[in-house]
Amino acid sequence: MAIRADSYSSTAEVKAFTRHLLGGQSAFNTTTRPRGTELEAFIDKASGVLNVAISAGGFAPSAVRANTTAKLSCDDWVTNYAVRYVELTQRGTGYSEQDGSRTASFNLQKSAKEFVSVNSLGFINLGVSQNIKKSDGLQFTGLTEQSQRTDKDDSSLEQPFASRHQFNNPQLGTGVD
Repeated sequence: MAIRADSYSSTAEVKAFTRHLLGGQSAFNTTTRPRGTELEAFIDKASGVLNVAISAGGFAPSAVRANTTAKLSCDDWVTNYAVRYVELTQRGTGYSEQDGSRTASFNLQKSAKEFVSVNSLGFINLGVSQNIKKSDGLQFTGLTEQSQRTDKDDSSLEQPFASRHQFNNPQLGTGVD
């Protein structure tokens, strides 16, 4: 197995943080815990979650990977979570709120969404194009006065329940025309 083309990070980057778990081996392989193929799966899974969050943020993951600086930050995020996965394969202290707890490794989707949210402006400033913007789908709906609208008698459209200036008394000269 190999790391997918749409993934971030590498086994070498994860190894830099988890060398103490190799038990004398030079790299993750079939004798280490986790095995090399398991580590590659960890990297792919974390990358998949990040790619979904990137897509939800309106960016194409391929556009983020094409920008070397943006990719570095994504590599770092995936490395962080792959290291957490590797550490989870070792004996732990449990699932409490105390030091050494393993609960911090279980909020991957929320963390990916926050990562993209925090870095969106940076991605845009680096030149990563945003395919879908939050403003897409919005349109101008401020129409003219009811009396000037071309569709005021079209019963197939929702019409305002009141018209503007209906309470102005033109005899008092205070109406706005």
